Amino acid sequence: MAVNILVLAAGPTTNEQRDGGYPLCLTETDGVSLIERIVINTKGISNAQYSFALLEQDIEKYHLDRIVQLLAPNCIVSKIPEGTKGSACTALLAASQLDAANELLIISANELVDLDFTDALNEFRKNKLDGGTFVFKSIHPRYSYVSLDEKGFVIEAAQQKPISQQATAGVFWFARTGDFLEAAKNIIRKNASVNERFYVAPTFNELILRQMQIGVRNLKVSDYKPLKTERQVNQFENSAVTYEKF
Repeated sequence: MAVNILVLAAGPTTNEQRDGGYPLCLTETDGVSLIERIVINTKGISNAQYSFALLEQDIEKYHLDRIVQLLAPNCIVSKIPEGTKGSACTALLAASQLDAANELLIISANELVDLDFTDALNEFRKNKLDGGTFVFKSIHPRYSYVSLDEKGFVIEAAQQKPISQQATAGVFWFARTGDFLEAAKNIIRKNASVNERFYVAPTFNELILRQMQIGVRNLKVSDYKPLKTERQVNQFENSAVTYEKF
């Protein structure tokens, strides 16, 4: 079965004045952009079908659609209007074009999970999970969080609310794209928003209500590079990363 890999790159830059106002996903280290690193880190996934959610204005101004088509030929490009109500809405618009029976891997392009995803997805499948995410230790309210039961399954997810020390790294896997579509529509109907914006992490709560099992993969500090603040972006740009390990 194919895996829908949906890269969310429709967010604003951290600072419109930085780097000429180019999209955050084009931030480079050693001449390699963030969005290219995401493709590199997922290239080992069998039967991957790439989809990119891009801002209409970034496509028009920076030809971002051409860039992603160079990285992932035959990918699907979803043109996202400015002003959508959060990442869940963006993902819903893009995922609606995908095969609902396929797996779905949602990756945010304002952070980098720096590992080969193949082993992690195989682990999720082996454990017959319905969903999974990648977590690291934090207590900062800028992140989304999950609470786990004694067996390590997710029992609750929250956005920008530290309900545990298990913060998510902006990568979410669903065994079926259709489960995400239904969950995203449900949180919008319920107005389960934060500051009038809808996020991907809380869609797990809808799966949990249906008695589905959500697992986690723990990350090392070195595996996760957030780009949510100007300081974090500068740290990423100044870091040296070698991309031959995969």
